[in-house]
Formats: sequence, structure tokens, C-alpha cells
Amino acid sequence: MRVLFAVSPGLAHLYPSSGLAWAFRVAGHDVAVATSGVSTAAAAQAGFAVREVSPGADFAAVFRRSGSAEEKARAMRELGLAVAENPQTPDTILEKFARVSDLMLEGTLRFAEAWQPDLIVYSRLQGAALVTARALGVPAVDHGFSFLREGTLPERYLPHLTPLYERVGVPAELPSITSLYFAPEHMMHGEGEGWSMRAVPFQGGGTLPDWMAEPKNRPRVCVTLGTTVPRVSGVGSLESVLGAAADIDAEFVLALGDDPDLETLGTLPDNVRLVGWTPLSTLLTTCDAIIHHGGAGTTLAALHAAVPQLAMPHGADNWINAAMLERCGLGLNREPGDVDAALLKSLLHDEGLRASVRDGARALAADPGPDQMVPRLLALAGK
Repeated sequence: MRVLFAVSPGLAHLYPSSGLAWAFRVAGHDVAVATSGVSTAAAAQAGFAVREVSPGADFAAVFRRSGSAEEKARAMRELGLAVAENPQTPDTILEKFARVSDLMLEGTLRFAEAWQPDLIVYSRLQGAALVTARALGVPAVDHGFSFLREGTLPERYLPHLTPLYERVGVPAELPSITSLYFAPEHMMHGEGEGWSMRAVPFQGGGTLPDWMAEPKNRPRVCVTLGTTVPRVSGVGSLESVLGAAADIDAEFVLALGDDPDLETLGTLPDNVRLVGWTPLSTLLTTCDAIIHHGGAGTTLAALHAAVPQLAMPHGADNWINAAMLERCGLGLNREPGDVDAALLKSLLHDEGLRASVRDGARALAADPGPDQMVPRLLALAGK
């Protein structure tokens, strides 16, 4: 069978579906990725055949906000709080991703017409995939990348995509859609039908540094804000974390990607190690805790590693994810200004929390993996 993975530009959209793409390849099926932007090189690095469907497109312009870093952070926070209060993708986001989909539509459709996939797996909000699946008459699989169910999302999205259908002469109708959730049922939030699958955490490859190949001599804590927060609103929210870290007998690994702007943080404590892009899943196998922004991919990777988490929500679905951590006994949910040394000691040494996290990791491991999902997806295409 031929399976096309149609992915929006952005690592948070590509990486969650990589495990399923590998599972199809291992089972002997042909896989290609249709994407753009940073996801193009990332998909190739992950070992997939990839088609850049909209070279040169300025996706950043779709999401660009004017104003200072503080104003951007405030807007990001307000949007995230709105999602927490009304757990669904806001219309403003649907509108922006419809514009992204419009930039990717022609390239995605033309490649699919040439390659003739039997099934299209798409990252949620990749509207070009919905148009393409309807044009080719093949089923589509909505591969989720968050802990939020949204059973009505395709219907809400369709009016935003209608001009795309009309532009390429395809009836403005949804294809057959099956939703695939990347976490166990009890961790999901919201309403909607779908299949649960244990996703495989993946954050890209990389060469591991010497210090990760040596035994550690004290507890280690990963500190990260994902790929979006540092770029949009900076790293100032870590000021209280790093201030408290100076009083903790532990090593804090500050994983903020390549070339972060650390000016607002001042001089780092002696027990803080600044690193560039590092494969998070592997780093977490050496850690005793993680402090992060509440991103879904980071949350899931930490749970796979059975690492207690401290989430400090910043935007998007972060508040939903952070609330899930506390509800399921997997970590703590705090505002950045509420972090102090006592909280960090609890994160590292609370045995009740650590036992609950181990139970959560075992529950996650019991869910069917991508390899077990492949036969069910084959059946969708009549194979």
C-alpha cells in the first residue's frame, strides 16, 4: 500500500506521526511525506522520502504578530487560556491554518495525483490533505498531536477550506475521516470518536555529547520551553526556575535549542548546563525530572521516560495538558512565578509522585503501538 503523510510545516506537526510512518515502512508499505518549511529537512533526516510542496512560501507571515516580546507573550497566554476555558481550536487558528493549507494545496494535490496513495494520514489542521483525499476518493486519517479530542473539528474547519476546494474544482465535502489519538483514553480531554494509539516520542536525531555518555553524579533536571515559546515570547519565564535551581543539589540542563536569547536571564547558576538541540527522548532517559511549558509532545515524551513533570503553561493547549498532569498524578502545574526551591525539591524527591508517574508510564505502554494500528488502517483502504 502507498501511504501519504500530509503534514503542516512545523516540527510539532511532523514528529508525532513519525512512529506510525515508520510502522508502515517496517510492515513493507511505501511511505512519502508531503510537507513544507522546516518539516521538509526534518522528514528527510528521519529517513522518509519527502516532497516539498510549497518551496519559498512565507508561513511565518501567516502567524506573525507585531509588538514587543511581552505583548506577544500576553497574546499567546490569552489565547491559551481561552482554549482551556472552551476546549476547542479557536476560529482564529482555523483561519490561519486555512491560509497555510492554501499555500500547500496545489503542490500536495499534484504530488498525490502523480503518486496515487491508498491512504492519506494528515496532521490535524492540514486542510490541503482533506481537499486532496476528497479529490482522489481515498480515506483520510486525522493524526492528533495533542491531548484534546475535537470530534466536530472537520465540520467546523470545512467553511474555512471551501475556497480551497473551489479553487481546484473539488466538491466542498469532507472525505472519510478516522481520528487517531496519540494517548490513552483516560488522558484525553474533550469529546469525539477515534482510536487511541501509543505514539512514539521523537524529536529528531543528533549526536550525543560526552556528558550524556557518562554516569551522572547527582540528580538531573531537564528544563525546556519547546520550539515555539523561545521564538515567540522569549525565555524570561525561566527566571524564577533558575533562581531556585541555585539552591538545589542537582544539575539543570537548559535545553532551549540553538542560539537562544538568554539576555533576560543574566548569569546562569553554576549547576545549570546550557545545551543546543538535543534529542529530548534520549536526554530524558538520563533525567530525574523535567520542567517545561506544557507542550503535548514534551509531556508525552516525559511520561514515556517515567519522569515527574512540572508544567508552566504558556499558550495553545498548555493549560489542558498541565491540568491533565495533575489529574492523572503525573506532575505539577504551576505559574512560573510560583516556582521556588521547595517546589523543586518536591518534584525531585516526592516518592508518592514518582510512584504515580511509574504507574502512568506502565499504563501508557499498555496501549497499542503504531505497529498494531497498521492492520486497522489497512482495512480503511480495503487492503
